[in-house]
Amino acid sequence: MILNKIMKYIEINNPKSDKIKQFHNILKEAFPDPFEREDLDILRYNISKGSWEDEGEICRYHMVLAVENDCVVGGVSFYFFRFSHKFYNANTGIGMGSYLATKREFQGNGIGSELISIRDNILKNDAKKFNSNIKGLVIQVSDPGLMSPQQIKHDTMNPWKREKLWKKLGYRKLDFNFIQPSIREGEPPVDYLSLHLLPYCMEWCNKRNLSVEEMRNIIYCFVRCTRTIGPMKDDPAYVEMTREINHLTNIGEIT
Repeated sequence: MILNKIMKYIEINNPKSDKIKQFHNILKEAFPDPFEREDLDILRYNISKGSWEDEGEICRYHMVLAVENDCVVGGVSFYFFRFSHKFYNANTGIGMGSYLATKREFQGNGIGSELISIRDNILKNDAKKFNSNIKGLVIQVSDPGLMSPQQIKHDTMNPWKREKLWKKLGYRKLDFNFIQPSIREGEPPVDYLSLHLLPYCMEWCNKRNLSVEEMRNIIYCFVRCTRTIGPMKDDPAYVEMTREINHLTNIGEIT
């Protein structure tokens, strides 16, 4: 537990915690598109089953909530993923962002910045714990160039300002046609999000382009952590992104 004045920052480990529902209510306000947003059952499942180890791969799911007077006013969820020898070297890791949101009336008080800082520290601690070299953190951001006028209208923040904010914080946009796989059966994938990268290592700080292998591993990491409805290899969004990667010689400029 970390204290910031009267605010408490608590990592949730109990899938039955009532605070998960409070966080989900904040997500419903911050992410109005239900196709982009995990439901309460999925959030609880992530706490219960989102951390695992399989044939050298390691995944750790984290949910950290900002709590004031026992009420959740913000939170962040994310993954640490360490690759097996089948992909990168077995000591290579990546952070994968899931959600970051603050209750509207509490915005502008530094809660989001504190949650971002806690996320960075936890990911680096996971890397140390599992003897990994963590390359960076990848998040998904609504892209105004891909959004429909209706989606822009219903967004909770000006999407151009949001992109500028993340860039100011050091995140770099990847020129790649990312598709978020369907979260629930019968629902469409989400195709208006772009990937943004925060480098943790000098190798990625100095890059202007990612290699095809690096992009393939980022997409694999995202889908492996967040899961697909059916077999991963058959998921339409994953298949389409893999097809695009296989036809590239390198990924477009990181801006």
